[in-house]
Amino acid sequence: MADEHKHEHKAEHSHDHHDDTGGHAHGHDEQGHDHGHEAHGHERAHTEEHDHKHEHGDAHEHAAHGHDHGHEHEHGHSHDHTSRFKDPAHAAEFDQRGLSDMRSQLTVKLIEALTLKGGETILDLATGTGRVARPLSKQMQSGRIVGVDEALAMLDIGHHHKDPIARYELSAGEADKLPFKSGTFDRAFVSFSLHHFGNPAGVVGEVQRVLKAAGRFVVLDPVIEESKDAIDVALEAKINQVFRRTHGEGFRFHTVSIERLLTKAGYRVPRKSVISYPFNQEGMDGIPTGRHWLEAALELEKEAPELAERMKKNYFTWHSHGAHAHVRGSFSYALITGVKPA
Repeated sequence: MADEHKHEHKAEHSHDHHDDTGGHAHGHDEQGHDHGHEAHGHERAHTEEHDHKHEHGDAHEHAAHGHDHGHEHEHGHSHDHTSRFKDPAHAAEFDQRGLSDMRSQLTVKLIEALTLKGGETILDLATGTGRVARPLSKQMQSGRIVGVDEALAMLDIGHHHKDPIARYELSAGEADKLPFKSGTFDRAFVSFSLHHFGNPAGVVGEVQRVLKAAGRFVVLDPVIEESKDAIDVALEAKINQVFRRTHGEGFRFHTVSIERLLTKAGYRVPRKSVISYPFNQEGMDGIPTGRHWLEAALELEKEAPELAERMKKNYFTWHSHGAHAHVRGSFSYALITGVKPA
């Protein structure tokens, strides 16, 4: 395996851990406005390298899309929510939004984490309309990308795109019941969709099944703070409650427990990064799922001042003026690599 290296961009704060000692498909992350303002500030890189093999367990998420709108989406969500991603008009709107600057930076990191050598067969789990597959394909001289998703409208947009993606194939399927033979893929990834899967353990297990020996599975997903006390637990419950109004009952933000989910399934985890993007701006435009975060904050301000204060400490502050709010803080994203045993 190629040596894994750290790389941190401006406007992020990353913690990278490496260890390279050995060789359903649906989950759109929507984001009302995914342009412009996401990565303000400077990236501070704090990296530790150490050898470790973890074997714990935990996590949760959705199955097979990668949406970039202001909400997110899940596998195990309500029918009403799912139907939005199966609606052709919504799929077309989603595709037109493209990747924001922040998402583009994170996509670069994801592609680097795949450690491609050339000619790999790659599974794009929750592919949506192929917005991550497109830049990935431009880094490939050969091989192929197979995108799987449950929402046919998303797949249809990807299939009939006016600018076809090279080396890209599409398949309908559920992330925890993948329609592929065991040992099919050299690499697999899921971007901004894990929090939507209702059966995350089943999903990571299925991905491992379809990977070849020593194959890599890269997970990129927003993460929240690990709860340290009862106030954190209550805050996490409130945040998830607000998001579930749009994304269904299966929605749940993960913490870095994503690593435990992978190790429990039998993966070795040679690399994990937590990348923080700061923001300081008017409104939530360009901040993934920002409008839902602000919705939760404003409700807490009225209903539970103690939780509102913890929200400010853990995530961001807000100052309302009229119908607008100035927000300042940061959100974090985990980039974690799991390797199937050889």
